[in-house]
Amino acid sequence: MNLFSSVLLSFVFVLLGVNRIINIKRNTRALYEAVKFMNSVKNNIRFLSMDYVTLIENAVKENYAYITFDKCITISDCVGEKIQKEFLEFTKKIGTTDEEGQLCLCDEYIERFREFYKESASKEKAKVNVAGAISVLCVVCVLVLGG
Repeated sequence: MNLFSSVLLSFVFVLLGVNRIINIKRNTRALYEAVKFMNSVKNNIRFLSMDYVTLIENAVKENYAYITFDKCITISDCVGEKIQKEFLEFTKKIGTTDEEGQLCLCDEYIERFREFYKESASKEKAKVNVAGAISVLCVVCVLVLGG
């Protein structure tokens, strides 16, 4: 393998490592945003007694990066299928009960998503370190074997 190929392959491994690290961080930020959204819904119901349409209009104005408001309210696919389903369940239940029921629903899902967020945040540093180390190891191997 010539030098150009080794450097090019090393660069690809660096990019793959950076991409993986960005995805790990994106997952944690998306979960944080979900908790923020749910808290906003809860506060708007509790203090402003907003109806469903007004809640959604208010949420759209917040410009969430990982939550979309198309046909239904969804969270980015960077969080995984299980969490996407949980979030979709929450959004489908908004506006289906009275005010007290909505507040209980919000509390339940906020607690679930806080746990998801805490778990993701606690594992994030270790995952980032592993992804970075594997990327560097691949680069070293390519340079040693190809150089």
